[in-house]
Amino acid sequence: MKKYIAIIIAAVSFASCEDVIDVELNEKDQEIYAVEARITTMDEPWVLITKAIPVTEDKDYEGISNAVVSISDNAQPANEIILVEDVEHKGYYVVPEGEDYYGQTGRIYTLTILTNDGVTITTSDELSPVEPIDSIQIKPSERGNGYFLAIYTYGQETPGLGNFYKWDVFINDTLLDEVYYMAFASDELVDGNYVQGLEIFTDYFHDPKDESERVLSFQDTIYVNQTSISEYAYYYYYQMINQASTGFLFSVPPANLPSNFTSSDGKEVVGIFTASDVSVSNTIIIDENIESLLRKP
Repeated sequence: MKKYIAIIIAAVSFASCEDVIDVELNEKDQEIYAVEARITTMDEPWVLITKAIPVTEDKDYEGISNAVVSISDNAQPANEIILVEDVEHKGYYVVPEGEDYYGQTGRIYTLTILTNDGVTITTSDELSPVEPIDSIQIKPSERGNGYFLAIYTYGQETPGLGNFYKWDVFINDTLLDEVYYMAFASDELVDGNYVQGLEIFTDYFHDPKDESERVLSFQDTIYVNQTSISEYAYYYYYQMINQASTGFLFSVPPANLPSNFTSSDGKEVVGIFTASDVSVSNTIIIDENIESLLRKP
């Protein structure tokens, strides 16, 4: 399986090779809309609308209030929901209390946003089915001489090329959401096969003598959500990892990622809207048996 799993790599300092470069910043790209939105078969949709800020300013993103936010599908007749702003989180829109709206596989979902200054932002994404994840295992990684734990997944891959996957790792019910730990893949090399032990996360690059640096620790509770993503989302995440690695000698230059949004004013909108099917794995507690498999320094 062709996979892109980000790993933090220690940077090499080139103190003797410093040049001062003046960067001209484009003022027209300041305060563009940034939108992050998601709908799944397990969770109701949410939409976060903010304004991007210049890289020269150190402040929080400002949530955008008083927008009209709707999501609809391509069923006949269409099913539509109007989201409301969360009273405690400015710019965060959710399903109204007393209503429900979950994604269904095979449908195309369209997000429409009418901002308070009259700009209409739209996008769509298809919610493809995902094969159930059979199980996960936690054992020493195939890398790192047995010092580090890793998470492995097992399951059938859907027949037919063009399927894309993302794995969300939860540790003690908290999503491991750092971009460096993202795991996603295409079915390019395993189409229709049973995937036997895909290493989706490695607790790597910490001092094995320092227990406090571990991400997967003794008595932690671990489970994984296996989700379907679109081809667009697959390449978006790939570019996100490239951008997270900027600053190294051969890294890509920093830039806004192309989004799947369009805006009525013709301006760029950053962010992504995803529609996903979700399969939840078994839950594993890192106990003495798992710990005993680790090589001790």
